[in-house]
Amino acid sequence: MLRPAVSPDVLREVVLMAMNEEVAAEPASHCRLVSSGSLGVELGLRALNVGSGDRVAVCGYDYPGNLRAIESIGARPLLIDADPTGYSLDPDQLNKLNPADIKAVVVSHLYGIPADVEAIGRICKQNNWQWIEDACQTPLMPISGRFAGSHGSLGVLSFGGSKPLTAGNGGAIVTSDVRIASKLNALLDRPSDAAPVSPLQAAALLPQLCRLHLCNLRRAQTIARLVDEVSWLSDSMLGVCPPPDATCYKLAFLSHCRDSLLAELHEAGIPAGDGFRSMHRSSRRRCDRIGELRRCEQLGEQVCLIDHRALLANNAAQDQLVQCLQRIRLT
Repeated sequence: MLRPAVSPDVLREVVLMAMNEEVAAEPASHCRLVSSGSLGVELGLRALNVGSGDRVAVCGYDYPGNLRAIESIGARPLLIDADPTGYSLDPDQLNKLNPADIKAVVVSHLYGIPADVEAIGRICKQNNWQWIEDACQTPLMPISGRFAGSHGSLGVLSFGGSKPLTAGNGGAIVTSDVRIASKLNALLDRPSDAAPVSPLQAAALLPQLCRLHLCNLRRAQTIARLVDEVSWLSDSMLGVCPPPDATCYKLAFLSHCRDSLLAELHEAGIPAGDGFRSMHRSSRRRCDRIGELRRCEQLGEQVCLIDHRALLANNAAQDQLVQCLQRIRLT
């Protein structure tokens, strides 16, 4: 019953249409739906002809599935420190690399804070590196006049878990390069789709695409109130705040007393948690690194996250959230 009206083909076209709306330069022209964002990164690496023995630069503070995707194809991760003013890979660290040592770069947008796509794209072009833009947390977030996922050689979206667009599982790979699109088709068509998104998932996702802008506005309004009215939270963000038009999956801030603070937040009924584990202590048998990754270490030890379920609070619920956070006392 669902297949004629909301097939995955319809979803793919709607994703492309949404990403390319009001985008003038090199819009994404190909979209391949896949069973998860994690698989999307792995397939993206394969489509970029990354293979055994190749080195792939990735931030030492990132979704661990990206590191595993690199390892799964026999490539070797090269850990780069995070941007001191954000949560993504620091483009200044890329400039320290020998161009011949790197085959590709993986860059994630985390917590509604965009990576410096212009600097990263320029460096990758100068060094003839391909790069994957992980937009799994930030679907349809505008960055530098285009949407997240449309800046790199290819971009990856996720529809899994509790993402801003979710069907429980699923993802998409987008690119403007016909050669990459052809390679993805060759990897996935056997001849049936080896990692499909189902019609039921498409049916769940299509109405969410229509509501994403409204949900982003509500999250932005909540964040603006928290920054204005909860002084300790504003101070803990250290000036790193999602832009008003962000797709903010989780609101990030830092705390030296993370465990006790999260315990207080949980007691108050606020959905909160810690960030990713930093990879700065990873064995050198497993990966290489540039420098000591001090920013990654800090993020791994101090990042706290308030889930976007709380950020979607409205009216009385939003007032209650602000009041609960105002009662928190840091020790």
